[in-house]
Amino acid sequence: MWFLLYPHPRREVTEALVRRAEEAGCSALVVTADSPRFGRRTRDLRNGFDDLPPGCAAENMRDLPGAPPGALTDIPMHPAASWRDFAETVGMTSLPVWVKGVLHPADARLAVEHGAAGVIVSNHGGRQCDTAAASLDCLPAVVDAVAGAVPVLLDGGVRRGGDVAVALALGAAAVGVGRPVLWGLAAKGAAGVREVLRTLLDEYDHTLALCGGRRNTDLSADMVVRGDAAW
Repeated sequence: MWFLLYPHPRREVTEALVRRAEEAGCSALVVTADSPRFGRRTRDLRNGFDDLPPGCAAENMRDLPGAPPGALTDIPMHPAASWRDFAETVGMTSLPVWVKGVLHPADARLAVEHGAAGVIVSNHGGRQCDTAAASLDCLPAVVDAVAGAVPVLLDGGVRRGGDVAVALALGAAAVGVGRPVLWGLAAKGAAGVREVLRTLLDEYDHTLALCGGRRNTDLSADMVVRGDAAW
């Protein structure tokens, strides 16, 4: 279980969240780097969805430093966050600290230089910036920039097992799966989640076999043809 950490403008709040993640048994922290402010999500604006519904709360934001007992702390974005802040977060804990939301190879190198245990290539599902590049298009350059110093994961756009195979072929160590899991949960509860994950694994095994492989490492970048490129 990893904890997704949005850096708070007040360092003491960030550190309190880190302590809570440790105490909850999380094995890693993932710092979100692509949210200096909320995305402009047209459908949410149109539907007036700008907060959690009544009766729902982000419970991990309750009883944090600077708030009255039992009160919730807002989750503000942190536009002034820097790589120095990231390095301070790394220094707060013995847990590995990953950085999520990297698309540019220069940022991947900076992440490694500032102590990241791994890099997650992600465009936040396309919900932060309409003109952001697809995660998969950015993956090869990030893998090259990291040069094996830390693992690189891909997040975003994974809908079928074949998507997993392409990401691994282009250098990802693993992929993140978000929306398909939520769809399975909405349709059939826990059984739906299991069905989605089983389907992804079956599709991946099928694709791997059709690529002539028996293990993840049998996939390679020369198996992927992009755009008008040819072998």
